Amino acid sequence: MRRILIIGGVAGGASAATRARRLDEHAQITMIERGPYVSFANCGLPYYVSREIETVDELLLETPASFYHRFGVEVLTEREVTWIDVENRVAESILRTTGESTRHHYDELILAPGARPILPKIKGQDSSGVFQLRTVPDAVRLRDYLESTAVHHAVVLGSGFIGLEMAEAFGKRGISVTLIDKAPQILTPVDRELAQYFSDRIQDQKIHIRLQDTIQEISSRKVYLQSGQELAADAVVLALGVRPDLQLAQDMGLKLGVSGAIWVDSAMHTSKPHVYAAGDAVEKRDLVTGQAAWWPLAGVANKEGRVAGTNAVGGQATLKGALGTAIVRVDPYTIAVTGLTEKTARMRDVSYQVIYTIKGHHASYYPGSQDLFAKILFDPANGRILGAQVAGRNGVDKRIDVLSTAISAQMSVEQLGELDLAYAPPFGAAKDSLTITGMAAENLRNGLIQGITPQKLHQWLRDSGKLPILLDVRDPDEIQETGGIGDFISVPLDGLRQNLSRVPSNERALVVYCRSGHRSYVAARMLLQHGYEKVYNLVGGITAWQAHVAS
Repeated sequence: MRRILIIGGVAGGASAATRARRLDEHAQITMIERGPYVSFANCGLPYYVSREIETVDELLLETPASFYHRFGVEVLTEREVTWIDVENRVAESILRTTGESTRHHYDELILAPGARPILPKIKGQDSSGVFQLRTVPDAVRLRDYLESTAVHHAVVLGSGFIGLEMAEAFGKRGISVTLIDKAPQILTPVDRELAQYFSDRIQDQKIHIRLQDTIQEISSRKVYLQSGQELAADAVVLALGVRPDLQLAQDMGLKLGVSGAIWVDSAMHTSKPHVYAAGDAVEKRDLVTGQAAWWPLAGVANKEGRVAGTNAVGGQATLKGALGTAIVRVDPYTIAVTGLTEKTARMRDVSYQVIYTIKGHHASYYPGSQDLFAKILFDPANGRILGAQVAGRNGVDKRIDVLSTAISAQMSVEQLGELDLAYAPPFGAAKDSLTITGMAAENLRNGLIQGITPQKLHQWLRDSGKLPILLDVRDPDEIQETGGIGDFISVPLDGLRQNLSRVPSNERALVVYCRSGHRSYVAARMLLQHGYEKVYNLVGGITAWQAHVAS
C-alpha cells in the first residue's frame, strides 16, 4: 500500500489528494492542513464580505468528513508540520490546540503550503478594526465586524486584485472606501495606461484612490498617511499581496527557483527524491517565454496539484506552464490580463509590437453596447500573440479567455482575425473586437499603415526638433467633449477628401488620430494614396492617449 502525505489543502493539496485517489484506490492518503478548513474557495472571500455569498457553508468545497467518505482521504486540520526527515521519509505535526505531536511515515510527499500574506509594520495594526483577508476565519471576522459596528469609511492598503475586490465589497455595502498604494498605479500586473483607464472609471463609483502613499499609523478610527494627511477609517484591510510560504521547503533544503518560490520541474518534482510540490509556494513556467515566473492563482494551483497527485501514484503527467491569466471586477467595470505585458516583455527581453482597439462588446446598433479597451502584444517577426489586457463593462471575460487560448495555441494576430466567433446582436458583432484587433495588427505587419503608440507620440512631442502635424478626424462635437492633442488640425473624416488642402503636404510627418484608431486608419490610408508620405496612425486613438498621459 503506497503511503502519500500531503501538507496543505485548498487548491493544490486538495486537487492532489483527489487525483491520487482516482488513480489509486488502495493508496493511503493523508492530508494535513494548518487551518480549520481543508478545501475552501478563498477567491470567494470578498463576495462573502459583500454578502453576495450569504453563508460560510457556500465557501466550503469539501470538509474532512466529505473527503473521508467520498475519497477515503484522512484529513487532519489545525495541525502544523514542524519538521520533515527527507532521507527517512517521516514528518512530524503538532495539533495547534493542544501541542500533541504525531509522526507520519510516507512513501511520497506533496508540499502545498500556499502563500502567506505580506504584513507591513504599522503602528496600531493590531487594533480591532484592522483586518486581512486570506482565510475563511478572516472573512467571518470582518463581516461580523461590519454587521455589529457602525462603519461609514473604510481604507484598503494595497490596490492589487484582493484590494480592488475589497473596495468593491465595501462599496456594495454602502461604505465609502479609499484605496492606498505606494505604487504609481493600481493593479501593477497590468500596464499603466490600462490601469489608468480602469482607475478613472472605478473612481466614478465613489472609490477614492491615493497612490504613492502609505499608512504610517492606525488610531481611533483614523489612519495617518506618510504624506501627512489623515483619513477617517472605521475599518482597515491590509491587502498588500502574498509571498510563497517557504519555511518547510527551506528546512528540508529544497532548491528555490529564481523567482524565490520552490523550484519544480514540469512533473512537479522538487530537488529532493519522493517530494513533489504544488500551489502558490511553487515557481511557475511562463508559457510564452519558458522563463521562470510566479503567480498565486487558484487555477494554476489546481492543475499543479493534479500533476503532483498523478505522479505520486506512479503516473507520468506534466504541466507545460501558465500565462498568469487573471481578472477582477469593481462593479460595473472589469479588467483582465493574460500572457506578457509591456513590463514583463521588457524584463524578459522579448521583442514586441503593440496594438490597441476600442470597440463595443456587441453590435453597435443593438442597445447597450459598451466599449472594450484592448491591448495586444505580438511578435513583430511572426505575428505570434504574446499577451493581452482588456478592460470594460461587459464581455471582458469572454475576450480574455479567447486570447488566453490563442496564446496557448501560439496563434498569430492574423489567425486571431480569422477566428469564427459567435455573432448575434446581443452577444457580439459581425466583426468582433478581437477580429478587429487581429485585422488591425495584420495591417501594421503588412505595412499598409505605420502605427504609433501613445507612448512614442508622447515622447516625440516632448523632444525638441521637427514635430509632427497632428490631424484630428473626429466630429466637432467629439472634440468639444474630450479635447484634442496639442496644436492639432481638425478635419472630420467624412469631409477629408474635399478638404485635403487644409492638410499641409510638406516634409513634416503627419499623425492622424480619432477616438479609437479606426477612422484615423481610414484617413491615413486615404492620405497615403493622395501623395502624403510620412503618415502615422495613433493606435488606440485619443482613448489610449488620454489613458497614457493620465498615467
